[in-house]
Amino acid sequence: MKKLNSTIKFFIILVLSAFIGGLLGGSIVYGEAAINRSLNSFQNFIITNNLLIQAILLGLCAILILILYFSAKLKVKQLEENNDILFDQIDRQLGFLVPFISVTMITGFCLFGITIANTLEDFEFLGFFIFLANTAFTLIMTVLTIKLTKVLYPGKKGNPLDFNFDKEWVKSCDEAEKFIIYKAAYRCYQLMNIVYCGAVTLCMLTSIAVNIGIFPYLLIGFLWITQTLIYAISANRFQHGQLDNGQ
Repeated sequence: MKKLNSTIKFFIILVLSAFIGGLLGGSIVYGEAAINRSLNSFQNFIITNNLLIQAILLGLCAILILILYFSAKLKVKQLEENNDILFDQIDRQLGFLVPFISVTMITGFCLFGITIANTLEDFEFLGFFIFLANTAFTLIMTVLTIKLTKVLYPGKKGNPLDFNFDKEWVKSCDEAEKFIIYKAAYRCYQLMNIVYCGAVTLCMLTSIAVNIGIFPYLLIGFLWITQTLIYAISANRFQHGQLDNGQ
């Protein structure tokens, strides 16, 4: 009975998805001109104001990173033994700061890519300078944040500028921390499958109104297949003892 209910739910979701997809597809066909205008306007805005967007967005991110870092550093200096409340505050703050620095670096790469695509004939050195400054800043702040984390957790090892940093860091974690890392990694794998599926669907719907070419499909397919193969191969090697928990 349980299997039957699961099957019925699956087909209901499938039918609803097809119905919603049909409605969206029809809406896109009838609103093709408006969608084209909107997408072109958005693209022109990004291209025209790309350098300004880089300067403002990355500048604000840099200010926020500095505020969070020096705030955490001040709290570490004020930390006393057995002050669990302050310890947890610092831990959460650093736990947010590290991924935020990574997001800032990734954003800089993406915006610089737009700069390159828009200035193949007339290269913008200001865009290149902003990219280099953002990359250097995020690397420095990553190193400083990891060092601050080591003050909070003296047992942690690894240099962020070392290619084996992730391996050394995981090895220095206890079993509970490793379990959290592995659980989060699997959660990321699950969600990214949904993201890739959604990205392909979005490309299909967009291609009804705009000729986006085949490159988006090839790129998404390559990333999706690569992730799936890496997960499957790694799981198989872990299962047969060819990899240890630190790799």
